[in-house]
Amino acid sequence: MQCRGGLQGKLILLLLIGTTLTSCASQQAGEPRTTAPMPPQTGPTSLVTTPAPPREMCAAFLPSAPCTEYVSTAGTSDGVDLPWAASGRLTVQLSSVNGSLYIAAKTPCSPISGAATITGDTLVVGTLGIGAMGCAADAATRQQWFVDFLKRPIEMSFSQGTLTWKSGSDMLTFKGK
Repeated sequence: MQCRGGLQGKLILLLLIGTTLTSCASQQAGEPRTTAPMPPQTGPTSLVTTPAPPREMCAAFLPSAPCTEYVSTAGTSDGVDLPWAASGRLTVQLSSVNGSLYIAAKTPCSPISGAATITGDTLVVGTLGIGAMGCAADAATRQQWFVDFLKRPIEMSFSQGTLTWKSGSDMLTFKGK
């Protein structure tokens, strides 16, 4: 027999509510609870689901480059050497979180991070998050140069243990840590 308007479903719901209220009423106020709470079900019929925590894994900038943190060894801006980049003041690392790429960088001023994509040998960084540590005038100018560099497509190469990034007439080189 088929009921219209979901009468069968409403009857089942009322039965469940009544059973729940009856079981709650059977315990006297102030009486200790005698049954342990039921853990959430985790099978295919479970109504409660807990998402898995994000899985972060190291990712390589290029197939030929080891998966590691890199420190800066040199840099140029429009062909002019950047001595501050040669001192290892910049670090970069690529991670995969649930299949999406993210770049994490550190400058003397603050950490910088953002989503990234790699197509062939080109790295493109999305919207950047910049930590709020603050820094002096010269360091702030250097960090801004690096942020501007990250906002442009970056051509990457790896040879003899050196990761090279080029963007327009600017360049940075890194060694694995």
